[in-house]
Amino acid sequence: MSINTNEADMVRTSTNRGHASKTAAQAIYGSLSSSSSVSAANGSVGHIGRTDNRMCGWFPDSGKMSPVRRTFCLFVTFDLILTFILWVIYTQLIGDSSVWEAFTKQLAGFTIYSSLFDTVMLAAMRFSFLLLGYALFRLDHWWVIALTTFLTCGYLLAKSFLFDFKENNNNPLSYVVLIISFVLAWAETWFLDFKVIPVEKKHRDRVNRDHHYASERSRLIGDSEQGVMSGEDNEYYSPLVTPDGSDDEGEHRGGFQTPRRGHSRQEQDFVKQARETMDITLEMLNLEDGWKYQAGNDLEQGVVHSMFFKQYNRKVFRLQAIMNLEPKRIWEELAYGTNSSPQWNPTLTECRTLETIDDNTEISYSIAAEAAGGLVTSRDFVNVRCWGVRDGVFLSCASGTTYPDMPPQKKYVRGENGPGGLILKAMKDDPNKCELTWFLNSSLKGWIPQSAVEQGLSGFLLDYLKYLSQRLEEIRNQEGS
Repeated sequence: MSINTNEADMVRTSTNRGHASKTAAQAIYGSLSSSSSVSAANGSVGHIGRTDNRMCGWFPDSGKMSPVRRTFCLFVTFDLILTFILWVIYTQLIGDSSVWEAFTKQLAGFTIYSSLFDTVMLAAMRFSFLLLGYALFRLDHWWVIALTTFLTCGYLLAKSFLFDFKENNNNPLSYVVLIISFVLAWAETWFLDFKVIPVEKKHRDRVNRDHHYASERSRLIGDSEQGVMSGEDNEYYSPLVTPDGSDDEGEHRGGFQTPRRGHSRQEQDFVKQARETMDITLEMLNLEDGWKYQAGNDLEQGVVHSMFFKQYNRKVFRLQAIMNLEPKRIWEELAYGTNSSPQWNPTLTECRTLETIDDNTEISYSIAAEAAGGLVTSRDFVNVRCWGVRDGVFLSCASGTTYPDMPPQKKYVRGENGPGGLILKAMKDDPNKCELTWFLNSSLKGWIPQSAVEQGLSGFLLDYLKYLSQRLEEIRNQEGS
């Protein structure tokens, strides 16, 4: 009776703590949502700042001008001032008797044949149209800049034929004024079309996604609180899969962070992706027809097949082999020893855990070594990794994802992995051996055609099998001694 009472007290205490934590989370989130910044889980605001620091503090429909558009307007103003200064210097250089007579001749006696004051008027026309369209009305279309550039180029082209350079003593500055006017007009076009419009569009799309995510997260917190109040036991999240007899699992998790029980919306999305990756990998295992032979002689040395999948618009490669070690031991090495795999796998230069979601799911980052004598540069990958036991087989799967704290790096090409992974199944006639199946679903991106990449993937799979066999031989020797 005493034991039951204590258990009831523990349940009530846990429920009260859960309710208090959910209430606090909702209060904190509400205070963040009411601020002027966009809130998102796991540093999404920091991600916005890292992507383009110039856009910090500007949001669509906020009434403020974006920094990149403000720079464009300053450049248009600079165009007018520079053209005017060059014209003033030119006018003073051509003055015979006095400067004022030269100015009077340029203005009052203006002709297209002898005066360059029209270049100042062109700059004033560009200034008026562009600031009216892109500063006052905040247009997001290129038609205004196209009109001003077209008029400027057409007029300067005609003036180049009609202007009498000899009458102006072939003054070098007359050439400079015409050329500068032409270059500035095209520079403004390039800056708007390749900087202002794309950067603002990208930022608007990102902020809209964050707003949507924030509203979904707010709804999720409210639903979670109702679940606690109604006595539901969905406060804690169970791992994806847990293998039988894995009590000693912790000793293989050196260096991992402590998994958290309360999952954010982003973490739940990662876990959902992990489950789907396992489901798709098992579906590939059950596909018997459609695989085409690529390389390999027998299962002892490895055999590679491939099949084209329309949903990925590329081939998925399948490696099959028989390994001389029990499946659980190989699975432990592949699931928990990934961070040390570059020590025995020379195709990788780095592999590390970015975040541990739960006991069976993590976000990992890996860098593939250069290939073909440096012709294929290093690629990096960000994946959702998951592992566990399903239907009596051991799995270690992964698929590419976007992680805010690891944006694309300048010195690497970001590759993309579709759902795939390794499956280990014990052989019926010999439990100390297993069947290994690896589904490789990868795109290296960059300028290399996917067809050229696919030609080399069969050799890559067989090389990996060789390195893995050498590693397993080391494990047998270490455990045997």
